[in-house]
Amino acid sequence: MKPALILTSLLIVLTSLSCKHSTEPEPQPGRRDYTWTVDELKPGNESLYLMRIWGSSPSDVWAVGISSWTATSLWHYNGLNWRCDSIPRNINPTGLFGINGNEIWLGNGNSTIWRYDGSKWLQYGEYKINGFDAVHINCFDGTSRDNIYGVGFADAYNSNNYKAVIIHFNGVAWSFINIPDTKVSFESAQIDPKSSALIISGMIYDPSGFVPKAYCWDGKNLIDLPLNSTGDTFVTRLGDEIFVSAGSKVYKYSNKRLSLWKDNTNTSIGGRLWCGRSRNDFFIRDVNGISHYNGTDYSLLYKTNLYVGLGTIFEKDVFFIAYDYTTGKDYVIHGKLK
Repeated sequence: MKPALILTSLLIVLTSLSCKHSTEPEPQPGRRDYTWTVDELKPGNESLYLMRIWGSSPSDVWAVGISSWTATSLWHYNGLNWRCDSIPRNINPTGLFGINGNEIWLGNGNSTIWRYDGSKWLQYGEYKINGFDAVHINCFDGTSRDNIYGVGFADAYNSNNYKAVIIHFNGVAWSFINIPDTKVSFESAQIDPKSSALIISGMIYDPSGFVPKAYCWDGKNLIDLPLNSTGDTFVTRLGDEIFVSAGSKVYKYSNKRLSLWKDNTNTSIGGRLWCGRSRNDFFIRDVNGISHYNGTDYSLLYKTNLYVGLGTIFEKDVFFIAYDYTTGKDYVIHGKLK
C-alpha cells in the first residue's frame, strides 16, 4: 500500500475513534410500569402545607412544610408509615436537603437553619442581614458535607424591599456569599456536575405580575440566563445534566447559557419538571396529574385532582407531595416500579 493511502486510512480510523469517544451515550428510556399508593398526612386540627420532600432511601423519606402549629411541620416515612414526632419547634421549613440519612438540612423563613444528626433536629444557627427583617432559605444543594449551597431571599417587612441571597457551608460554618444586590427571590438551585456552577431559578414579585428568572453563579459572577417564558420556574438535575422548567417550557443548561429543549405550549404539560433519573426518564406536572417522559413521548401515569408539589426519586421508587385545596388535606403519592 502506498504511504499516502496508509496515512489516509490511519486518519479515518483515528477520526472514527475520536467521534465515538466524544459522543455521550443516549440514556435508556424510563420504565412506566408503576403501582401507586397514596398516604394522607394527618396533623390533627392543625393546618399543614408541605413544601419539600427528600430521602436517603425509599425507607427514609422526609416531607416538611408550613403548619399552623410548629409541632406538625416535620414528617418522616420509615418504609411503612408516615409519622410526626409532634415536638414544638420554632420552624416552618421551606428548604430541605440531605448528604445522607444522618446529615439533613432545613431552610426556614425566620433566618435560621436546622440540622438533623440522625436522631434529632437542632437549630444550627441564625443568619441575618443588616437592613432586613428575615432571611428565607428556600432550597439547598451540595456535592459533599463541606460544599453545600442554600438560596433564598432577604426580606424587609412592611416594604417592597427584598434581595436574593446565597449562603454556603464549608463543613464547619454557614456564611453568605457576596453577590450583587438583585431584587429577586431565589426559589431553587442545583450544582452543575460538569462545571460546578450553581444554577438558580427565581421570581421577581412585580406589582403587575410575577416574572420568572434564572441565573448562574460561577463562583465569581451572577449571570442572568434569559427566559422567554412565564409561570413557575424550577431547576432540576437529571443525571449529569441541568434543566430549568419555566411555565410550559423546559430549557437545557450548558456553558452559562439556556437553550429551549422542550416546548409544551398548548398541551396538558406545564409547570415544574419535578425529578428524574435522566433526560429520558423524568416526571413533570400535568394539569391532570403526574406525567412521565421516556425519551419519546409524555404519558399520564397518575391521574389526580390534587395539586402535586415536588418529588424525590430512587432506583425503583418515586414520592410526591400533594395538596387538596378543597379539603385542606396533605398527601404523599408513592410510585413503585413492578
